[in-house]
Amino acid sequence: MLNNDLTKRLLLAAGVAALAMPALSQDAARSAAYKLFHISHNEICMLEEPQAAAEYYPPQSWALEWKTDYSDTPQTATLYEFFCGAGAYNVQLVYFLEDDYSGPRPLSFAVPYFDVKYVGDDFEGAVEAIDILGFQTQDTLTNPSFDPETRTITNSAHWRGLGDASSSGTWVFDDGIFVLKSYDVDASYDGEINPTRIVEYP
Repeated sequence: MLNNDLTKRLLLAAGVAALAMPALSQDAARSAAYKLFHISHNEICMLEEPQAAAEYYPPQSWALEWKTDYSDTPQTATLYEFFCGAGAYNVQLVYFLEDDYSGPRPLSFAVPYFDVKYVGDDFEGAVEAIDILGFQTQDTLTNPSFDPETRTITNSAHWRGLGDASSSGTWVFDDGIFVLKSYDVDASYDGEINPTRIVEYP
């Protein structure tokens, strides 16, 4: 994740003053977050190359508000969603969060790091076990969707095709951050949808 100093340098390089662009008064495509996204994700998202799917995923933004234990004044921020890339059955999106204190910054999402064991080491055979080896973060989500009512982001990554192996996660906005709540894995390449929940928090 970019630190505050680097964020300021990147914004200055783009000729953008973060304080001059209030999050709630700017369209997502004209925001400081969008300009920072084009700088920080230009190569990984291949933003200089035309992508047909991009027009179906225009930049979006949502206003978020929450209370803290240390202040009677509600905290506010803006969540941004930007298109990063697409291929086969999957679309990659990136999220940024912007507030008055930190400015815009890319979000990373906690995900389990796991190993799938198949019977006879045949990846098209039955799943023997799914072992969680730890946790990591990723800054792009596959086929994600944000629900402003529940302030929840869900995603579903297709490993081979629709209705087959996949992985999906759920993150809930809580006290200014998105917290991993559940993660499902369907590791069997059997043409059926039969996920196993490997992570679940209340």
